Amino acid sequence: MSTPSHLIQPLICTQAISTLKTVVPGNTPDRRLDVASEVSGRFKAAGFLRYRQVFLTSLPLVFGDFVALVLCYLLGTSAANWLMDAPIFYPGLWNNLAALCLCHFMLGSFLGLFPASGINPVCELRGQISSISGSFLVLVALNGLVGLVTTNEVVTIFVAFPLILIAGPCLRFAARRACARSRWWGEKVIIVGNGRQGKLVYEFLNRMPQRGLKPVGMVDDNPGEYWISDEAVPIEFLGNTSDLVEICRRNRCHWVIAAVSDKSEAKIQEILWQGSLIPNLVVLSTNMQTPSLWVESFDVAGLTGVHIRDRLLCPLQKAVKRISDVVLSAIILIACSPIFIVIAAWIKLASPGPIFFRHYGRIGRNGARFGAFKIRTMMVNAEAKLQEYLDSNPAALAEWKRDLKLKNDPRVIPGIGNFLRRTSLDELPQLLNVLIGEMSLVGPRPIYTDIEIEKFHDHYPLYLRVRPGLTGIWQVSGRNNTSYEDRVRLDCYYVRNWSLWLDYFILLRTIRTVLFREGSY
Repeated sequence: MSTPSHLIQPLICTQAISTLKTVVPGNTPDRRLDVASEVSGRFKAAGFLRYRQVFLTSLPLVFGDFVALVLCYLLGTSAANWLMDAPIFYPGLWNNLAALCLCHFMLGSFLGLFPASGINPVCELRGQISSISGSFLVLVALNGLVGLVTTNEVVTIFVAFPLILIAGPCLRFAARRACARSRWWGEKVIIVGNGRQGKLVYEFLNRMPQRGLKPVGMVDDNPGEYWISDEAVPIEFLGNTSDLVEICRRNRCHWVIAAVSDKSEAKIQEILWQGSLIPNLVVLSTNMQTPSLWVESFDVAGLTGVHIRDRLLCPLQKAVKRISDVVLSAIILIACSPIFIVIAAWIKLASPGPIFFRHYGRIGRNGARFGAFKIRTMMVNAEAKLQEYLDSNPAALAEWKRDLKLKNDPRVIPGIGNFLRRTSLDELPQLLNVLIGEMSLVGPRPIYTDIEIEKFHDHYPLYLRVRPGLTGIWQVSGRNNTSYEDRVRLDCYYVRNWSLWLDYFILLRTIRTVLFREGSY
């Protein structure tokens, strides 16, 4: 074999590609390529319906984003009017709004925000904020090029931009929730594979229509087991994998999610043969718990790889997180000072004893022990009351052993104690732990007993990698309505996929969770 010249820089390694199984769209052993091309042609003929559905799914999201941009910008002009006595409707206002909305639509389309079907909310948040930030920068640059950036516009942008960072995601989420159950909104998806993983994906998407992917049914070569489901969700069996393209065309479906981790190599190859003719094919090919938010495909000599970057190893992002913790916790502590005074007086009237206490023995990053500050919500003789209650109530004892919590806790101070726990106000003093550096605003819920360590099993080293948080993914994902096993899975997901964007998303969701008292008791 001749040696290639050093002047030639090959794009890929053909020998490496030769080690892979060949996948030609539609070229299955029992289906000629010309027949598959005919089916594919009929599939493409339905392109108008596909883009019609994309347009309808995008419309509420575009509307929500535009409303957020316009309202926040007008609030900014109102602030400029109040601070500088400048006119609210100054010359060029509507040009600025039009440019802002147009830039966001173009950048958002490039970043996949319209319709963003099936996208993880954290990735959607990153794309939305990136698009909005870029739109504001373009607006300033355009004004600087074609005219003069006035002081009025500078004040408007300084006020409007922080507002849109909160209002934008909230209105987009509201638009998704408002349209989720409408038949005209969203895109259809077919699940390939009736194994446990495939069924769980189907049930999740069925429970979460606001994601924009609405499952039609399942395709598999084992129809005898398709109806088995952990939550008794009716699942329609649509046919065999050999007819996948025709099934998608018949159901006007342009999305397929293939759960193939339990399939043989030959079956995976057949599914890929068929799925290659579908506009959107997602392949779930591994049972390993790896990061899922920020991974990217990576071409290595023509082979498909997965590029995983651990953001906990990035000093800059960790420094930004720590600075954000200190600044935000200080601001919240100062703002909540009057609330502390009212709570202190209420507790003194309701129960004798201290107002604050420090719960020692909590496990922090790298296993360091610390004491978590809390507002007292329990009676002074709490442990004796708990033991007496558990001894006389076997059902409560089983609940305590399972979750280390009680829905009806006899130790809680009547009235004020229940209110503080439902609203999570009893944990506000932990902002002091955040300032000290023992905790973070966002992270896993702190644990403190050997029983809890045992429940983490092999995942305990993941918990030790980060500071425990005042809020976290468990608190905004059902909280006390979830099992302890689910809490461990959620905390491990957080550590594996940590980023500043994930923290930002959790902080926004925390506001909603506290306001609606989701999962608290």
